Amino acid sequence: MNPVASWLLAFLLTSVTALTLLLGEWRSSHEPSLPRDAAKLSEVDSELILNRIREGDLVAIKGDLNGAKALWKAAREKGAGYWPIHEALADSMARNGLDAEADVEFETALRIAAAQLGRAPVSLSLKRAGLLLRLKRPEPALRLLIECGNPESLAGPMSRILKESPALLELVEQAAATRDSRLWALVAGHESDPARKASALGRFVRSVAPANRDLAMSAAQALREVKKFDEAIEVADAWSRAAPSNVEAYDLWGRLLAESGDCHRARLVLSTIVDIRPGDATAHLRLGAALRDLDDIAGAIAQFEEARRLRPEDMSALEEIALAHVGQGNFEAAAGMLAKIKGRESGSLNLRIAQAAQRRIEAARMSGDRAAVTAMRRWCGEIGIPQAGLFDIKIVMKWDAMSDVDLDVTEPGGETVNHGHARSKNDAFYPFDNTQGHGPEHYSLFKAPPGKYKVGVHLHGSTRSVAEIEVILFEETARERRLTAKVELTGSTSVAWPIEFEIP
Repeated sequence: MNPVASWLLAFLLTSVTALTLLLGEWRSSHEPSLPRDAAKLSEVDSELILNRIREGDLVAIKGDLNGAKALWKAAREKGAGYWPIHEALADSMARNGLDAEADVEFETALRIAAAQLGRAPVSLSLKRAGLLLRLKRPEPALRLLIECGNPESLAGPMSRILKESPALLELVEQAAATRDSRLWALVAGHESDPARKASALGRFVRSVAPANRDLAMSAAQALREVKKFDEAIEVADAWSRAAPSNVEAYDLWGRLLAESGDCHRARLVLSTIVDIRPGDATAHLRLGAALRDLDDIAGAIAQFEEARRLRPEDMSALEEIALAHVGQGNFEAAAGMLAKIKGRESGSLNLRIAQAAQRRIEAARMSGDRAAVTAMRRWCGEIGIPQAGLFDIKIVMKWDAMSDVDLDVTEPGGETVNHGHARSKNDAFYPFDNTQGHGPEHYSLFKAPPGKYKVGVHLHGSTRSVAEIEVILFEETARERRLTAKVELTGSTSVAWPIEFEIP
């Protein structure tokens, strides 16, 4: 072949090749690019594209934003369809103040990642949400975080959005009701209305954490306080189903039913306590306490007696029987039970008896039965209940600091009653020593012998305290008299004697 023919053939082949390349370039620029699998992007190509993005960062830092945009555009053309490249571009643009352009890249990265991975990475959603907030667009930011389906780990960012835009709480409520019950916890944490807050917590417990004791108790109590008994009962019901061997669940459920007025069903639910714990004295004690609170005193005593039979060495059953009798107003039977309990003065039983007696006393007072009030208070005095009883002498001391102030009472004959000598020959009673509070401390004497009495006070430690003492003589009788004193204590352990009186 002659040289001219060879040159023409080579020119023709080169022209065809160039035309084919140009046609391909035109098609690629006029057809929509499909998302490409980032895993198929070679490590070398990926690093080259990322280097170009980093180079754009450096150029932008030097003040050449147009040059940076050109580099980012080139990187985008090379990496279009690879979501990590779009993410890197968005990061770079956001760092350099191009928030609107960055949001476009983040949105593209999220869309492609969701198509390829099934769900976009949470970290990517967080980045875009932060950018949306910077763009003053809290609603789409919150929607984006909700769509992540990970409310436990994203509660912090969502809470920050709700704190700044509380009106968006309705959006979370809608999502909690229709797509993700876990969001009820977020609603409960941000709702200001007590009733709606309690309902949200109850819905979270019922649908997400019915076996969580603490949450169930909290939700039920919150609903009880706002009088939403139906919802509180649903919480307790769900708890009992999730934890069928937990007697606390049936106890709560039964009490709520009783408070709502359904006493028949309450008794049926409460009976489950002993059904699931046959032969367990503690279960019978719990059921008895619940029945006593329902004013079923006979049923309560039957349960306490059964607990006593199962565990005769435990004084708890005797205590509960005594309290049941007090609550019923049967003080004679209560006294008989209390006489069988050794060392009751050292525990909290006296306080519980006082509370039960005071309820009966207040009911009698409200009905105008003054004779019953006096009889009950005298009975409390006879068994040594200073909070509710009537005594010939009752002394109450309080003070104004977190310190240890002690009461001293010297009786006729010279015997002194105080924290170290709690009962006198005259049967005076110093029931407890308050060492870390503001009081009160009591001295009580049911039948006071005649003679001179001295009331003193002393301080343990160095905390300055001002003590206030009140002496009540023959309360609620024609002989009633009251004496008071205020004493400043500055650290000395010596006794100050501010009050003296005589019983003729």
